[in-house]
Amino acid sequence: MQWVKTKRVDTFAKKPYCGNPAWVVIGVDPSESEAKLIKFASELNPISDTVFVYMEKEAAELSLRFFSHSEEINFSGHGTIAAYLAIENEGLLKFTEPITLIRQKTRTGMQHIELRVRDRKIERVTVSLSVPQFLSIALDSKQIARCLGIPPVDIIESKYPLGVVALSGCTDIIVPVADCTAIAAVKPNFQLMKNYCDRYHITGIATFCMATIEKEYNAHMRHFAPSVGINEDPVSGLASASLGCYFVHNQIVDIEEMTRIVIEQGYSMGRPGCVYVHVHTHKSQIMKVTFGGQGVITFEGRTAVPDAFC
Repeated sequence: MQWVKTKRVDTFAKKPYCGNPAWVVIGVDPSESEAKLIKFASELNPISDTVFVYMEKEAAELSLRFFSHSEEINFSGHGTIAAYLAIENEGLLKFTEPITLIRQKTRTGMQHIELRVRDRKIERVTVSLSVPQFLSIALDSKQIARCLGIPPVDIIESKYPLGVVALSGCTDIIVPVADCTAIAAVKPNFQLMKNYCDRYHITGIATFCMATIEKEYNAHMRHFAPSVGINEDPVSGLASASLGCYFVHNQIVDIEEMTRIVIEQGYSMGRPGCVYVHVHTHKSQIMKVTFGGQGVITFEGRTAVPDAFC
């Protein structure tokens, strides 16, 4: 029986048991089957993501694979944050202060990672993503309202439009509502939502408002992705980045060459956290988007990898 190093990291948070938890597994044989990794992930983390870390030698320093309890996911923002915080003291990478630049490989291609390092500790992980696409899909606001379990008027009377943003292998419907109370009242029908998203090859639904609980933040959001086995993500880095791009694309925020947006999430699940999003533009065109955050390790140990699962 093989034993591998395993850590649990609460991402996009400065305190334990806040933000979005991810399990990080270091040392699994790269040749293990997808079915075995799915089963492994479902045992470790039945509600969110598990990330498997592999060392690379050529084009990238690391490769990451992300799994929910039911399938392999193209990309996970909080899984990426968790991976670097988990390997901080493992001697796998050399960290240079104040900034260490890393290339990582995932199912969606190559990403550039910036690690803010102080006293040999990672203070923040920032992920650079590809240029987003804004898709034109004939969305039914009444059907989306049914998926979210809210009155259609909550969407129809919003002064902001529905949107669809495709970013780094994930596509989200962006749904505006009036305030934090309306977002807290969301009671999704996850099967209906999955069916609706599957019909349009959508990853999930992000609902937001411009009112916030913490006054220093810019927007409040919840993210649902039953199509990939995650009913609700406490805090989603990738969905936050998509929301930031939506804000710039629709000129909802003051646009600069680098527009900074801080998005709060997780309050409805008792796991508050925030994501720092930067949208880089040139002549009103989005050139690059990054997101980042902190995290706290809440478990370190070893997990058995059986030769065969029951």
